[in-house]
Amino acid sequence: MPATPDLQGTPTYGTVTSEASPTPSASPAASGLEIRSFRADPETIMPGEAFTLTWESTGAAEAWLYPLSEGRLLQGVPVSPTGSRILTAPADLRRPLEYMLFVFDASGVYVYRNRRLPLRQCPDSWFFSPAPAECPSGPPLVSFAADQPFERGHMIWIQDRDEILVLFADEHVRRWRVFVDLFEEGMPEYDPTLTPPPGRFQPIRGFGLVWRNDPEVRDRLGWALRPEQGFTTRVQGTARERYNVWFIQAPDGGIWELDPEGSGWSYHPPTQ
Repeated sequence: MPATPDLQGTPTYGTVTSEASPTPSASPAASGLEIRSFRADPETIMPGEAFTLTWESTGAAEAWLYPLSEGRLLQGVPVSPTGSRILTAPADLRRPLEYMLFVFDASGVYVYRNRRLPLRQCPDSWFFSPAPAECPSGPPLVSFAADQPFERGHMIWIQDRDEILVLFADEHVRRWRVFVDLFEEGMPEYDPTLTPPPGRFQPIRGFGLVWRNDPEVRDRLGWALRPEQGFTTRVQGTARERYNVWFIQAPDGGIWELDPEGSGWSYHPPTQ
């Protein structure tokens, strides 16, 4: 057997099962290879808490234990075909832990099983309801902010993140972009050569800098509908390894929900 098994191809045998699922009915050749149990104690965890994984197999000559992250195998370690291992959850854990156990017979045939440890409770709470089913990455960021609606979207400045968010709402797919706020005192606040139509406004300061310098922002947003408005916002996101969703409190108490990687956004009015 190689020092680290090659698990990138199609498994020789078996289907991933949970502890509650039956053991696969087929058995590889006459080896009697089987994972009889794969348990966790406790079955739910909290950040920084120790837990024990215990397993029992038959017909195995070798075994490997792999942590999983959003369905991807991470660095595995060799373990006894029957045994246990004491582990500690990360102190910043905000999502379930998951492990996969592979056992191999002498010919290299293997079976595998996974074990998922949900969080016992979220260490932090969402600032709004109804809340997502998953845990937030941490407590909400409370920051001064500014909002300005445009003909086809919004611009949002979040002071404590030093960021300007642009939410597009034109005929294209609703997407969003994020810019570092590069405006500094002493810079021109607006372009005097640009005259907005009646009832429309040219954005100023940080909003204006982004709007004037980025053709996509200017063309897709159009003119502002009113001057920018300052308010106190809350910002909170999911705790996924990647593709996180962000939630931002609007001036009226509603919620802007920003989909992962700028792929889309929606607005949820305040609940009564």
